[in-house]
Amino acid sequence: MKDALDKRFLVSERKSSLSTEVLAGLTTFATMSYILAVQPAIMADAGMDPLGVFAATAIVSALVTIAMGIISNAPLALAPGMGDNALVAYTLVGMGIATWQTCMGMMVFTGGVFLLLSCFKIREKLADYLPKSIKFGLTATLGIFLFQIGISNTGLLQPANAGWGDFHDPSIRLTFYGLIIALVLNFIRIDINGREYKIRGYMLIAIILTTIVGAFMGLVHVDPGNGLSTTFAALGNVAFKADVASIFQAKYIPYILIFLIGDFTSTMGTALGAGHKAGLMDENGNMPMLGKIFLVDAAGTVIGASMGVTVVTSYAESAAGVEAGGRTGLTSLTTGALFVISLIFAPLFVAIPSSATGPVLLMIGISCMQELRTLEFDLVNWTPVCMMVCFTAFADMATGVTVGLFTDILVRLVHYGFKKDHRKEDMPSVATVILALLMGLQFVL
Repeated sequence: MKDALDKRFLVSERKSSLSTEVLAGLTTFATMSYILAVQPAIMADAGMDPLGVFAATAIVSALVTIAMGIISNAPLALAPGMGDNALVAYTLVGMGIATWQTCMGMMVFTGGVFLLLSCFKIREKLADYLPKSIKFGLTATLGIFLFQIGISNTGLLQPANAGWGDFHDPSIRLTFYGLIIALVLNFIRIDINGREYKIRGYMLIAIILTTIVGAFMGLVHVDPGNGLSTTFAALGNVAFKADVASIFQAKYIPYILIFLIGDFTSTMGTALGAGHKAGLMDENGNMPMLGKIFLVDAAGTVIGASMGVTVVTSYAESAAGVEAGGRTGLTSLTTGALFVISLIFAPLFVAIPSSATGPVLLMIGISCMQELRTLEFDLVNWTPVCMMVCFTAFADMATGVTVGLFTDILVRLVHYGFKKDHRKEDMPSVATVILALLMGLQFVL
C-alpha cells in the first residue's frame, strides 16, 4: 500500500514522505477550516439555511479537494472563496438586485464557461505566456495577501494603518501570544550528534497550542450543534436551487464578469504561487499540471453552485501545507478527508479561533516573500512585481495583480521603444495584454 501510494503520487520523486504529506494536509485544513464557520454565517444573511450551507461547504470542499489531489497531483485545497459570499449576501441579495437562487445560477454559468476554457486549455495557455517575473512574483504577492487575511481576521492591527489593535480585547492578546508561539517553534533548532533538527509541523502545533491557551482565556466555545441526520436534511434547503434561467439580463453582466475574473485571478495566483514554493515549476515558470488544476477548479465551481455554495476556488491557505512540506496530491487527499470528518466533528473544528490561525498565516506570508530571491532585479522585471506586491498590500490581490500586469505592459513598451538592440521577445506578451484588459473590467464595471 505504501509503495503503491509512493509510486502513484510521486512522493519520493518530489523528495517528500507519506508522513510529511499527511502532516501538510492537516496543516492546510487547520488554516482554512474557518470557512466552515464563516460561509454559513455570511450566507445566512442572504436568507439561506446556515446548517445546509455548512453541510454543502464541507461536502463540496471535500469532493473537489480530493479530486484535485487525484487528478492534478498538486497540494492544493479548494473551498468557497471569501469575497464572493459577501458580494452575494450584502450587495446582490442585500440590495435587492437578485435572489440567492439567481446568484447561484450566475456561478453555475461562470463555472461552465471556465470548464469550456479549461477543456480547450485556453486558461492554461494564458498563464503559460505570462512573463516569468510576474509568475514568480505571484508567490510574494500571495504572501502579502496572506498577511492581509491574517491581520484582518485577528484585528492585530487597526484598519488604515492606525496602529495596534486594542490589547484589552482578549482575542487580540491571544493573537499576539499565538504569533510568539509560532515564531519560537519556527526557530527552535536541536543539535543531535552534529545534525540539526527543526520542529516538523510547527504551524499545526502552534495552532493547537494557541487554541488551548484560548480555551483557558474563555475564547474557545464548543457548540454540540445538531446531529448528522439533521445536517444532511438541512442540505436539501440549499442544494439544487440554482436558477440559471433568470441570469440572462443586462444588469447581471457586471457581476458575472466579477465572478469570472475573481476566480481566474485567485486560482492562477494560488496555483502558481504555491506551485513555485513547492518546486513544481520548470525553469520557465510553467506548471505541467496547471491545465488539470484549472479543470478541477472549474468543475468545482459548477458542482459547488449547484449544491448551494459560492464560487469554489483554490485556497491561498494551501501555502500552509506546502510550507509544512506538502508536495503531492496526498496533501489534498488528507485535507479533503478532514472536510468529510468535519461533518461529524463540526463543533470541534469550528471552535478553532481566528486568533490561532491568523499568526500562522503571517508566518506563511513571510516564507512566501522569500521567493523574491528568485527574481531578476533589473528595473524592467522588478518594477511590475513591486507594484503588484505593494498594491496587494494596500488594497487586495485582484487590484495588485491588475496593476502589476498593466505596469508590465507599459514598462516593456517603453523599454522596447527606447532600447537600441530591442527584440520582439522584449514586447509584452499577448497573454499579459488579454489578462490585463479582462481584469481591468472590474474597475470599469
